[in-house]
Amino acid sequence: MADDARKVLVVDDDADWREFLRVCLEELGYETIEAADGHEALASLTRERCGVMLLDLNMPGMSGLEVVERLPRNASPRIVFLTSAAAQDVGSALLSGPHYYLPKGASRDELSLLLQSLDA
Repeated sequence: MADDARKVLVVDDDADWREFLRVCLEELGYETIEAADGHEALASLTRERCGVMLLDLNMPGMSGLEVVERLPRNASPRIVFLTSAAAQDVGSALLSGPHYYLPKGASRDELSLLLQSLDA
């Protein structure tokens, strides 16, 4: 497995939630890149590759879906949408591609299980 697979881009406008995810990911052995909005996320992806992108669905300026639509051609991270909305409310986002969903407020164990399932 390439080193890129252990690199996770965390995109969320909530700094506290981003910090929580970064700490959990680092404890789980992942390298973390942070972005506070969609523009930062796209800029990060032009500079470096990552295996997974944890992407807030509802951000000011550019939504998570807009970020997915604008991904650089050479960027192909597995996408996990982060949202406080109920799963049924993110159905259209999940249908836009082979994406995953993690509710905001998820535990470290839930994050770990999701990442393990992506590696499978």
